[in-house]
Amino acid sequence: MDCEYEELTVKLYHTDQQEARIVGLNEYVIGAVAASMPPEFPMEALKAQAVCCRTLAVKRMGIFGGSGCKRHPGFDLCNDPVHCQGFMDIEERQKAWGSRYEEFTEKITAAVEETAEIILVYNDNPIEAVYHEACGGCTEDSENVWGNKVSYLRRVECIYCKDSPYWNSTKSFSIKEIKRRLAINFDEDYSECREIPGLLENINSTASGRIKKLKIGDMVFNGDDIRNLLDLSSTKFTWKVSSLSFQVMGRGHGLGLCQYGARGMALLGFPVDEILKFYFTGVELKRLERPTYAKPLIGKTIVIDPGRGGDSGNTGPMGLSEGYVNLEIAKVTAEGLVQLGANVILTRDKNEFVSLAERVRISNENKPDITLSIQQNFFPEENMGGTETFYYPGDVEGKKIACSIHQELVALLQLKDLGTKPADLFVLRETNNPSVMVNIAAISNPEEERLLSEPQFRQKAAMAIINGIKRYYHE
Repeated sequence: MDCEYEELTVKLYHTDQQEARIVGLNEYVIGAVAASMPPEFPMEALKAQAVCCRTLAVKRMGIFGGSGCKRHPGFDLCNDPVHCQGFMDIEERQKAWGSRYEEFTEKITAAVEETAEIILVYNDNPIEAVYHEACGGCTEDSENVWGNKVSYLRRVECIYCKDSPYWNSTKSFSIKEIKRRLAINFDEDYSECREIPGLLENINSTASGRIKKLKIGDMVFNGDDIRNLLDLSSTKFTWKVSSLSFQVMGRGHGLGLCQYGARGMALLGFPVDEILKFYFTGVELKRLERPTYAKPLIGKTIVIDPGRGGDSGNTGPMGLSEGYVNLEIAKVTAEGLVQLGANVILTRDKNEFVSLAERVRISNENKPDITLSIQQNFFPEENMGGTETFYYPGDVEGKKIACSIHQELVALLQLKDLGTKPADLFVLRETNNPSVMVNIAAISNPEEERLLSEPQFRQKAAMAIINGIKRYYHE
């Protein structure tokens, strides 16, 4: 049966019980919403949470090309909310909700069903639809939490969580407790002073007011270190130095959906799409396109680099342009991969010069699953001809892809097998994803050049690459 008509399932690892579970995607989203947001919240907030939970699941599910749970290989997700996403099964919900189990289950199920198969995408790809309880006035830029910039995780001003219990809270510690928790040293004679000179210094905060780094006593801490060591609800805090009282705004990392903000917006009448587009910059809501046997590459993004192009490319003994040949093979390959469901980006679509740096920029900007560079080489020595494929040393996935493609090329083209090799080449080294470079035919004589000039041969080369990529994902 075509899997388009079967229910999608999630391979879930239950960390507490250390067991595997296969859960239907709808049931998984119900359990994830139940674990993530109070069921008393208004319907539009629950719907926003359902879309986030579904998107995070799809982002990781192997059937969509996701990386799965890195802590538990072979599983799509685990139920650890710190690592993947929380999940409450029926028994856990019955225990937590008691007499209101039926009411809350019906409400969350409705939120899931009313957003059925809707996910959040950016550049047509599922996003990291992260969420937190309350932002305390503004969400955070991703680079201040993760260290890297994510276009859809931009700081937004938020007044909608103002009535949450986490908008502003105070937590106090004795001097002795501070020294014990942080393992720092300072003169205890200051313990009765209104201020303790030199206790808090070199404070570095983000534009949203969250602490990035600060020095306490003789130690330097990241904001997250202080949050964890002192069990504060967020890194957005101020302090009074008399005993050391922290005034904390918000709860959680501050990225993406502010859950109490979603509640506030829902109470004001905002619909689910406006709530989500407020917290995630530049995203779209899209119906999930399911993988089928006819389209096994749905959810995959592949960048194809047809070399530098233009007049700068090599030419063979008969005057055949490398740039033209690479582009023709790339176009046929792209068309075939698109038919299989992949999102394909070409670094150039004309026979014109594009620099190495620009081609790498295009790849890294699109964050693909694979970067494929197509090249030809022309040699004067007749014994140099053949097919060879390269990957960057240490790129484990790149090596697997290279081997899969190379086997198909050798089988279909029947040229000399020059092997699959590691190589410290610029495109392979500088792209931030599994990358391979294919020399379809290292031409050394007019006969081999004539082959490249034939459309049928170039179509064979493209088909071999397509088959190699399909083989990589199926193995």
